[in-house]
Amino acid sequence: MKALIFLFSLVFSFIVQGEGLLLKGGNVHTADSEGILENTDIYIKDGKIIKIGKDLKVSASRVEDLNGKIVTPGFIAPYSQLGIVEIEAVAETRDDRSTVYSSGLSIVSAFNPHSTLIPYNLRGGITTALSVPSSSGLYSGLASSFSLSSSLEGSLISQDIALFGSVSSGEGSRAAKMLLLEDSLDVASRVIEADGWNDEKGLPSSSSYSSRDIIALKRVLSREIPLVVRADRASDILFLINFSIDKNIRLIVRGGSEAWMVAKQLAKTNTPVILEPINNLPGSFNQLGARLDNASMLNKAGVKILIASHETHNSYLSRQAAGIAVSYGLPWDVALRAITSNVAEVFGLKKIGMIKTGYKADLIIWDKDPLEVSAFAQQIYISGRLMSSESRSTRLRDRYLNSD
Repeated sequence: MKALIFLFSLVFSFIVQGEGLLLKGGNVHTADSEGILENTDIYIKDGKIIKIGKDLKVSASRVEDLNGKIVTPGFIAPYSQLGIVEIEAVAETRDDRSTVYSSGLSIVSAFNPHSTLIPYNLRGGITTALSVPSSSGLYSGLASSFSLSSSLEGSLISQDIALFGSVSSGEGSRAAKMLLLEDSLDVASRVIEADGWNDEKGLPSSSSYSSRDIIALKRVLSREIPLVVRADRASDILFLINFSIDKNIRLIVRGGSEAWMVAKQLAKTNTPVILEPINNLPGSFNQLGARLDNASMLNKAGVKILIASHETHNSYLSRQAAGIAVSYGLPWDVALRAITSNVAEVFGLKKIGMIKTGYKADLIIWDKDPLEVSAFAQQIYISGRLMSSESRSTRLRDRYLNSD
């Protein structure tokens, strides 16, 4: 009987030790202080990175020999409408806007994990995305982060983690938006109970704020969530910096075409900037000071940089944008962090964005430098699970290639 128990324990031990995935001999770009780990193994189990090192001695049910291929963390889109927009010109496919709510608009319940845009961008290296409302006016709404795993119940990572807005002109006077920014936060600061906020004075009669909107503003004032504001003009950015100091709020600038002009002020106040390096030429009078080495200049000044794509349908082009920034002076490793660990850090996303023990196993294996336009993801893992490389685009390709 003892011999039988001992035999069973050996078999059970072998089964347990034999679980997991071992990626052998990759050039691992950690997006962490460790930098690049050449010819390094990664052991994954239960969706997490368990061990990292050379010649790991572990038993795994699956072993992949990478032969020096590049491994990076999955990329994170800091701004998109993935899962809430399908076709921009068709209103029925858009869940990113509201005329009822402003700062309080949350899109969590509308996120579609089976959107056709998700596998398309996953193939480009995006494994996590912030989906952001795009309502017009000062405040567009609350962003949430999602995994692009296409899981019905497991896609949501963090709910309502930042309030997005814009002070750029084009939808009314920027001066009016700045005044409303001041007034709305002043009113929210005086409200004790959100349900009774209507008794407060200080907002224009044309402004309509619900209790949800006021609650979102109070979360900004308490520094629970950051306020992310689209601004390109240097004078607008400087106003926002001074405003954030006065109100003691966490500010993130999005756009920042002329951010290099106020790089010292951004660095001094630890204000991150979400850049779109593909849009490196003036597209409006707000961007007359745009320049190709904006990202490099901000980095040299000590500003934390995040990089986004210029459009939701092609969110994966954030890696091309990062490559453009590199070609104009941004160090390669900084560009990688701008689409991985920096995004996770700034928005408080836990255990993603780096290749590190204990972190979620969101990994991409590349055929070449991922910041090159011609690079392709050969294998994509989310929580240690190999994802399909199929998308609507590949199905259409195969359909017509194989047709008579």
